[in-house]
Amino acid sequence: MKTGYIQLLILCFSLLLSFTATSQIEPQFTNYMYTVQQFNPAFAGAVTNGSITGVIRSQWVGIEGAPESQFLSYLGPVSNGKMGVGLNLIHDKVGPSSYKSFSALYAYNLRINSTTTISLGINAGGSLLDIDLTEGDFENPGDIAQNNLNNEFYAKVGAGAMVYNRKWFAGFSVPNFFKQDFYDSEIRNVVANKLQFNVLAGYQFELNRNLTFRPSVLANIIEGNPITLNANANFLLFGRLHLGLGYRYNEALSGLAGFQILENLLVGYSYDYGTNDFSNYHDGSHEIVLKFKFKKQPYNAGNALNSF
Repeated sequence: MKTGYIQLLILCFSLLLSFTATSQIEPQFTNYMYTVQQFNPAFAGAVTNGSITGVIRSQWVGIEGAPESQFLSYLGPVSNGKMGVGLNLIHDKVGPSSYKSFSALYAYNLRINSTTTISLGINAGGSLLDIDLTEGDFENPGDIAQNNLNNEFYAKVGAGAMVYNRKWFAGFSVPNFFKQDFYDSEIRNVVANKLQFNVLAGYQFELNRNLTFRPSVLANIIEGNPITLNANANFLLFGRLHLGLGYRYNEALSGLAGFQILENLLVGYSYDYGTNDFSNYHDGSHEIVLKFKFKKQPYNAGNALNSF
């Protein structure tokens, strides 16, 4: 019985940490440069060829009920690259809750000058939330089950902008303008969905013909919460091998690697090592990335975002 209570306390703590640290339903990914379309629809306007991206993340390995996330996305240019479209599918499971999300993306490009473009994007879709509290070990599960949710639907509408050229990029977005509570009145003060702002920026330093340094930073700004800051420093070697380090402030240090195993197919992996006190209870986080481009394209292809 004591072990069951300890497991329950750890699970509750992990749920609280997950929601209060991010105050969002959308999962966070260490390889965020491969999932920009998840939080900024304007990214759809920057692509020059169609692509499919899949990401699988297992967070806080070793803790029962820890977050598990899957992300699948399609992006493609239309009208000779003047516009871009896309579709995102997300499945996120945290403890007794299961979250499924879908969103369609549209972006339009405006040339600022001969080298710089601004992309304006919107996303629209919805999410389904299931909560089955009977999955836990409770002395009175009948009372807990009254708080279950089954396919509760929530609409999502967001927008974003990105400015980019061959050397640098910067973006701002609000992935969902709707502020909705996701639990019933008894506990909704713990996990309320809040308005979130995302700021992304990066630069490419071409050190020589075979080596490119690509630092980037992502800030998640949420009402009433500290800013979540993510920074990645990646190196691209010979146009095929990706190596780097990442840091999420007060949470994790990450190692990232990727390899272009085929001309159109990239495989990536990252491992997060916890840097806060909570790391004593888990064995880190793992993430796998697969990205397929329908057509081979030259490195950079006119803008700094296409090398990811």
